[in-house]
Amino acid sequence: MARRNTRRQQSTGKPAWVWFVLGNFVGGFAVFVFLLNDLKTEQVRVASKAGKPAAEQGAPEESKPRFDFYTLLEENEVKVPKPKTPSTRARDFRGESGSDSSATTAQAAAPKDELVYILQAASFRDAAEAERLRAQLMLANLEAKVESATDSRGTWHRVLVGPYDNRSKVAKARSILAEHSLMPLVLKRPAKG
Repeated sequence: MARRNTRRQQSTGKPAWVWFVLGNFVGGFAVFVFLLNDLKTEQVRVASKAGKPAAEQGAPEESKPRFDFYTLLEENEVKVPKPKTPSTRARDFRGESGSDSSATTAQAAAPKDELVYILQAASFRDAAEAERLRAQLMLANLEAKVESATDSRGTWHRVLVGPYDNRSKVAKARSILAEHSLMPLVLKRPAKG
């Protein structure tokens, strides 16, 4: 048997990576030439602008920014009507004359004095629990009392703190109640003469 002389034929061409690298070099060179040409044309434009006299370049006023919002605001102005409530009228009259201002201030303050603020700290079904919380709040220097109310679900014992005549005192009492992990309800009630 004859041996076959099988020899792989080697290709005489270049490997693929050589063609890849060569293509990248040619492409890079083409981009470099293109950018170089662009740079030259830009320099020619700048040189031609610098050579023009000042009158031909354009007025310097055109280069300043224009603000139109002053005119736009005047066009979109909204007229607000004067309020008709007595408390705001009292504020309007205060600056006009001293004698009228005291009379209107007293009239405006009168409805506010008729209401007081009371904080409901908690409500319990058991009166002993309500008394225990009232004692804790008394130790925290709050004026607390227990009020009982009956409804269809039974009797509830509410722990009330107050009364307070202004909101700043209410806010201070609420902060003290928050220190005791209580989130009170703010109630407005008419003042008892």
